[in-house]
Amino acid sequence: MIIDQLERLRSDLRELEAWSLTDTELRAVNVEIHRTIASLTATAARLTGAAEDRALPREDGSASTAAWLASTTGMARREASRLVKLSHLDPARGTATREAWGSGDLATEQASIILTALDALPEWFVEEQHDDAEATLLEHAKNFGADDLRRLANRVVEVVDPDSADEIIGAQLERQEKQAWDETHLSIIRMGKGRSSIRGVLPDVQADMLKTVLEGLASPRRDGAIFRNVDGEHSDQEIGRLDHARRMGLALCELVEHLPNECFPQAGGVAATVTINIDFDDLRDRVSRASLSTGGGLSASQARRLACNASILPMVLGGDSQPLDLGRGERLHDRHQRAVLAKRDGGCSWKGCDRPPAWCEAHHLTPWSEGGETSVDNGALFCFQHHHLLHDSDWSARLAEDGVVEVIPPARIDPLRRPMRHVRHVRLRPRVPA
Repeated sequence: MIIDQLERLRSDLRELEAWSLTDTELRAVNVEIHRTIASLTATAARLTGAAEDRALPREDGSASTAAWLASTTGMARREASRLVKLSHLDPARGTATREAWGSGDLATEQASIILTALDALPEWFVEEQHDDAEATLLEHAKNFGADDLRRLANRVVEVVDPDSADEIIGAQLERQEKQAWDETHLSIIRMGKGRSSIRGVLPDVQADMLKTVLEGLASPRRDGAIFRNVDGEHSDQEIGRLDHARRMGLALCELVEHLPNECFPQAGGVAATVTINIDFDDLRDRVSRASLSTGGGLSASQARRLACNASILPMVLGGDSQPLDLGRGERLHDRHQRAVLAKRDGGCSWKGCDRPPAWCEAHHLTPWSEGGETSVDNGALFCFQHHHLLHDSDWSARLAEDGVVEVIPPARIDPLRRPMRHVRHVRLRPRVPA
């Protein structure tokens, strides 16, 4: 009986010990395991279609087949919906693909790509054209993974009907773009502990635009770069490369903070701007916290850092909660001052950082809240990450007598607190007085 066979298979797999396999066996078993997974998924899709045909989900009291699968198997609703979608594809098309998928010769994602592409071919295509398209994609599946195969599948009509390809693909793109706009959504959900989750769907074009900007911001400074944590610690557990997803998340934060205010929509003559409310004494004494006009909260250190940028407007309050200052124009370094800082600093002033001037923020060496001027001599360029570090920890920076920005580490890093300079300002050979 099939259930007994599946139970024996699970039992055998549970008893498999990786340590008992040679390297050659481990490679071979890994391949066969994934072939088996593909074969089982193909069978599951067929059984899902049969259950739906027999109205088993409705009989068992489920609102949909996906809900029935999720409740009876424990799989995620998204995964169940994907399986249902595969079971709905035209069974009269893609016979060879289904056979390859069922035998494990084709990964589930590859099979899904091919079957979906065949299902999307124009209705007037004859059987020979369908067979030609399928054979072409199956041949490419031997050499290409799912991502590359998807790109080829989107253009398979060029193979079977090259004369009409442009017209067909153009119409297909229009349909896809309309569907993408109809399905575009975004939700921002508070998770607690100062975090929010962003989920949504964007059309490919706009997603690529956003991705391109973020990847530019998230680009590694150089191969083998080491990233300090927020406190500047160098412990073995905390040193390491940031993975791509984390880089992209930090890049999105950087992008949001630098959106130009003039692009924001106007409401009652005022741009859609977030204000930070903080008591003046708290801002000066580096204690307590601030509040946002949205109802959220943030630390005083982050409020001071954001006060260096134009994207969020600081509202400094007196003891009677009356505004003392609502962001003076001279608080921000203008483009002429930034040009001078770019020429002087050459990029982020933190030792070992290769962020160019365009990726940097103008930092007040003496905080603006403590009377520091918005001038070139009181300014320094630091990238998003290191600007955070200066405001959120006990690192500091100063302008040396020779006009070079120096970063001062805390005593826990260097008991002597020796100033650090970027290598671009370190002379290989001291100048000899004339």
